Amino acid sequence: MQRTARRLSAAPPVRPGWGRWVLPAAGLLLLVLAWPLASALLGADVFPGPAETLRFLAREAARGTLWTNVGITLWRVLSAFALALLIGTPLGWALGTHPRFAALAAPWLAVGLTVPRILILLAAYLLIGLNERALVAAITLILLPTVAVQVREGVRALDPRLADMARAFRVSPAQTLRHVTLPQLWPSLLGAARVTLSLSWKMVVFGEVFGRTSGVGYLIAFYFQQFEMRGILAYGLVMTLILSAIDYGLAALGERAFAWRRSR
Repeated sequence: MQRTARRLSAAPPVRPGWGRWVLPAAGLLLLVLAWPLASALLGADVFPGPAETLRFLAREAARGTLWTNVGITLWRVLSAFALALLIGTPLGWALGTHPRFAALAAPWLAVGLTVPRILILLAAYLLIGLNERALVAAITLILLPTVAVQVREGVRALDPRLADMARAFRVSPAQTLRHVTLPQLWPSLLGAARVTLSLSWKMVVFGEVFGRTSGVGYLIAFYFQQFEMRGILAYGLVMTLILSAIDYGLAALGERAFAWRRSR
């Protein structure tokens, strides 16, 4: 047992860059290689490979269809995402700081988190109409409980001793918010933003399938009816790449915001 412990303690440490860059790059490479492999196994007619999908994508871009509909979907995604964060963040703060309000809102949160999302979407279409307002309002309502709960848990995890120390040193409320409260809330806020962005894009595309005549979801439904797998893969690929880039930006922002923890 002691020899084993000595061997483990003598093992060379893993380089920080290995886990940060090499392993994610290897995972991405495996993901990229899985596409042509699946196409070869299933057949290009059933599951087109990257070359066929990219050629189809180039034709859609040349026609002007691609970026128009991607832009429409992206606007819907970001609108619902921004509204959910703007409303859900102060709501989560109130839930975390006012126990009576949290008790009053608990049944509402439970319903918001458990009700089928398609029910909210279809109800909005029936009540408001098949238009932009219905789609954005429904997606915002779907996202709101998730944001509120994430922020609420972050507020409850705040260290009260730091706030007491700020008051003891007569730090202004603005400086307390900036230097004491927000650094502790950043993980919850960024986590809520990343989860909300991912859910927003999925639900917007889902809503476009049912009730819109434009956007990526509408074209995916159109190509599904045409049995055109290249169109489904092409539009799904573009939106996945765009939203992955935004999510990577949020993750990089989090790394930069928490750099002080690694420097200690």
